Amino acid sequence: MFFKPAELQPREVKPFDAFPVALPAGSVSGIVFADQLAEEVFVHHLIASTLKDGPAYHIGPGSLSIRILEKLSESTSNLYAGNAYTTEELMNAMKLVEDDSLVVVRRFSLLLGLSGEKVVEIKRIADEKGLTVVLCHSTLELNELDLPGEFGKLFFIPELFDMLAVLRTSSYRGHYRMNITVLRAPAEYVASVGDHSVPIDSLARPFLHRG
Repeated sequence: MFFKPAELQPREVKPFDAFPVALPAGSVSGIVFADQLAEEVFVHHLIASTLKDGPAYHIGPGSLSIRILEKLSESTSNLYAGNAYTTEELMNAMKLVEDDSLVVVRRFSLLLGLSGEKVVEIKRIADEKGLTVVLCHSTLELNELDLPGEFGKLFFIPELFDMLAVLRTSSYRGHYRMNITVLRAPAEYVASVGDHSVPIDSLARPFLHRG
């Protein structure tokens, strides 16, 4: 139950260098996407950034583009994918994955049987196995004036999460930016709480141009 924090050096992951927060092992993050481009760029680049160091697990419903991942990573041999439609299926899957792995869950807020109690259990599994868990939800309708309320509806106990963020993309004259609102962050990244806008032309290109 107890450990010496000074002796721990958890692995951190980022989807890309300009992203304002790194996600440590044992953390659970809640990400809301306001458009599909933001979702695909974040998920694919996050998974690609970890494949060289260890396993990455993608849990749908929702699919990955292997063709795009092969452009972003030297190898996809550490990638595992599956679907979960209930919180019980998700928790059973998390118990099977390798320790210290990345687990990305899409459409999290649509899982059957979701409750505050289940969210606590998901956090416990992440802690015990040293998982970096990213729970994602994509929506076509988001109340930007009450983001804390939106996170409460989607994730039940947002205070339990290590990071909470909303991601959106915008474009002007063929150039793309990712606009990020960080509502909660790990202690080392508290200064990143707030709004950020980063250029993503090169990151978005594989999704906008076929071939």
